[in-house]
Amino acid sequence: MIDPRLAKRVPSTRRYVLTSVGVGLASSVCVVVQAVLIASIINQVLLFGGGITRVTASLIGLGVALLGRAGLSWVGEVSATRASTTVSSRLRRLVLERSLELGPVWLSGERAGELSLSTTRGISALDTYFGRYLPQVILAVFAPVVILAWVVTADWISAVIFAVLLALIPFAMIVFGKQAERETQRQWRRLSSLSAHFLDLIQGLPTLRALGRETHGRREVSEATEGLRLTTMKTLRVAFLSALSLELISGLGVGLVAMVLGLRLLDGSMSFGVALAILIVAPEVFLPLRRAGAEFHASAEGRAAAKRILDILDQESSLTVASGGPSITQVTPPSLLENQIVVSDLRIRYPGQRSPAVDSLSISISPGEHVAFVGPSGGGKSSILSALLCFLSPERGTIAVGDTPLSKIDPLLWRTQITWVPQHPHLFQGTVRSNLEIASPGASRHSVMAALEMAGIAEFIDQLRDGIETELGEGGLTLSAGERQRLAIARAILRDAPLVLLDEPGAHLDTFTQSRLRSSLDPWLRDRTVLIAAHRSELLDRVDRRIYIDAGIERIDRRPDE
Repeated sequence: MIDPRLAKRVPSTRRYVLTSVGVGLASSVCVVVQAVLIASIINQVLLFGGGITRVTASLIGLGVALLGRAGLSWVGEVSATRASTTVSSRLRRLVLERSLELGPVWLSGERAGELSLSTTRGISALDTYFGRYLPQVILAVFAPVVILAWVVTADWISAVIFAVLLALIPFAMIVFGKQAERETQRQWRRLSSLSAHFLDLIQGLPTLRALGRETHGRREVSEATEGLRLTTMKTLRVAFLSALSLELISGLGVGLVAMVLGLRLLDGSMSFGVALAILIVAPEVFLPLRRAGAEFHASAEGRAAAKRILDILDQESSLTVASGGPSITQVTPPSLLENQIVVSDLRIRYPGQRSPAVDSLSISISPGEHVAFVGPSGGGKSSILSALLCFLSPERGTIAVGDTPLSKIDPLLWRTQITWVPQHPHLFQGTVRSNLEIASPGASRHSVMAALEMAGIAEFIDQLRDGIETELGEGGLTLSAGERQRLAIARAILRDAPLVLLDEPGAHLDTFTQSRLRSSLDPWLRDRTVLIAAHRSELLDRVDRRIYIDAGIERIDRRPDE
């Protein structure tokens, strides 16, 4: 009933299942007691003319059974609500943590629209699974068994009829359930694709408008929407056929039992009280299974989304895959102020790629040294920085800090010594100040302004309406590419780490801005180890070595004066 991977990730689901089992058993007992007492009261009053005093005990017992059933229903609802809330919050947190562990290399291969759909609507759909389907399916397992156990003792013929017809229901549920699962998976894939298409269209709309291709984007979304509509109709058709088959079987079962009981009452082979009690519980035998079938289709989207979420959580990072499993043993990373970074025979290959991104790279970087990796696009410069950030693991070779291999160091602790400006830095929805304070939470206004001054953007920020408190749009779309780049550099300055990684930091800057930025950054970079990946290394005022990388292979390692 619950994916073992989900039970492993969220241990509270096991406790919830046990609670649901207990509630289901107790509710079934209450159903039987309720039916027996109702039949007894009617039998005493109608056939024997009993007064209120004669059935007082039965009425009290009936009231207790009704209250008990209502109380158990409340306990089940509360347990289901708590379980669904716990699972949803836990899964969202795990997905976020896992995405950060997998890093930008993995995220670059994912579609943002599809991923956001899974973590928002997909996880929310699990509320139906835990709140409605799971309690009902547990009740569907135990309620018929408990009721049949009593019916066997009261009338074995009715029990046989129930058992034969109940055997047909799982068969129908399996047939329609498998078909429904296939259609739901197809529907979820189409919905995910539509979400990804739509987000890509919105993000690329300015470019499409500039090229006069906005009509093409609308046509793609329209086609995806039509595909989703057709798949949804197929899913609904399967759900309706499944519900119809269950209703037919349950209706046939109740009618057949009522007919047999009526005939046996006429020939005097059965007492009225027993027949009435069996007739009262007859719908309750089939009702949990009918409801479970209906909730199965209602919760199908949640199950499809959960599979996608669990696949993300089970996704192994390139570090784990390359090393054959977790190998972190060192808690505290060696200081970069005192230890060299040693790269030996490094080869990096991306999953699914035939050619390595970096091959046979061997270098030693001393503390405080400035090194530029220079070469054409796709040459492997950014891959080297990704490996140093523990976003990629070497297929061959090692990266070590002093005598400690990087694979033995906790990546989170290792990254505390690094400040990084990626090739495409991201700015979040919020103020200028909040975007900078990501690097140093609680930084003073003086520190923030000093970082902006050093990045050569303080004058521009001062001219904004609210200064550093000015709100930026998602991704910093209210700023130019060069302004976003300089804000990212200011954020790196505010972090104040001994190792600075710069990936194409001057790609969006003109020559004059690069010259000013080079002069202002020089005091900050002077005593730090700096690695820069760029087509050219103009942004650094002092470069100790230029390492030319072409097709992932180190061609030339030389100093500027050579």
